[in-house]
Amino acid sequence: MNDRIALLADGRLIVAATDGTSKRHDCEFAAEIERREQRSAEKNSWLRGDQEAAGGMFNRSSLWGGRGVPRGTSIRPRVVAVTGGDRPESMVYALWTGVVGAVLDFDFTENHERRVFHRERFQVSEFDRHPGDGRIACRFGDEEVSHLAVLEPDGRHAKPVTEGDSIDAAPSWVPDREAILYHSAGLSRDPQGHVRGFGPFGIHRIDLANGELETVLEDPARDYLAPQADTAGNLYYIRRSYEGPGGPKPSLWVTLKDTLLFPFRVFRALIDFFQIFSHLVSKKPLTTSGGPKQQGPEPVRMWIHGRMIDVQKASRTNSPDGALAPADWELVKRAADGSETVLARHVLAYDLAADGRIAWSDGKNLHLIGTDGSKRKLLSEPLIDSVKWLEPFEGAVE
Repeated sequence: MNDRIALLADGRLIVAATDGTSKRHDCEFAAEIERREQRSAEKNSWLRGDQEAAGGMFNRSSLWGGRGVPRGTSIRPRVVAVTGGDRPESMVYALWTGVVGAVLDFDFTENHERRVFHRERFQVSEFDRHPGDGRIACRFGDEEVSHLAVLEPDGRHAKPVTEGDSIDAAPSWVPDREAILYHSAGLSRDPQGHVRGFGPFGIHRIDLANGELETVLEDPARDYLAPQADTAGNLYYIRRSYEGPGGPKPSLWVTLKDTLLFPFRVFRALIDFFQIFSHLVSKKPLTTSGGPKQQGPEPVRMWIHGRMIDVQKASRTNSPDGALAPADWELVKRAADGSETVLARHVLAYDLAADGRIAWSDGKNLHLIGTDGSKRKLLSEPLIDSVKWLEPFEGAVE
């Protein structure tokens, strides 16, 4: 029984165990890219003419993460997908640098990383390995437009599976069938062709043998996300309320409060405007105390399943334990007869093991649901956006 669970947390790869221990996995290829970028920036920093150059040999903004972007902006390689390897005691993961994508293999026994290949614009994510022959279903594309493809067991030779103006994501193999489950949403665009919103996410199944596409679940008022199936014919997925392009509809109380506070907010905006104007013209404050509020740090946000999550706000308002996913993000088990059971709430990501155990995360904490229905918290890590059991497949090379 494999007890390794891979977590992706803000581009970091963490390997956890069911006993609650965890260890960050450092990608050697990512470290090599960072070192090469830093050497290049230091070598060419004198060409930039930065004002800070007079204060030292190298300008901070020329190091990795700088390169002309505002200070504090981080540009770094990120691990964006992971699954069990094509051998026992191994894993395969994908890296994205913003320009170059790579697939890498790591052997736990030998403690060795091997680069399978790398290529410009190879933006792949969300791996799921076929339990029989080891092929990898994956997502190609960015957060706006993406489609599905199938890779060979070693991560090479992508074969497209879906196409169209949509977000196709979260692929998972159907047990004992040559078929893939996934969620999909259509895109809405403005006259200039820019994406302005998504339709509701529904669950679809595509048969790779004959190309037939079947809609499994859809609802104009709900999103159905990250589908997975077990050998007993049960369907698992995350269910949440659908928010249109304009965001959630405000409640009656919020609308009433905004109406009552509108004159005070206009008055405050005028005071702030003249305060700033006075500083610009006379260098003196308009009032004897206070002044314009200083801008705080840029809020940390996560883009999950077509929804932007403000991490600080979510951790304050959601429960328990600072969960990032709202309470209406439910993990549901749907039996073959259509009956549904809510297994957990605040679910941002999950994965189903071959033996029926479920590892899931609320974005901050990792939980385990046993085959007997028992539930326990394993560990906490910030910004968890993906959970994956590292299991070998039937044809794995010993």
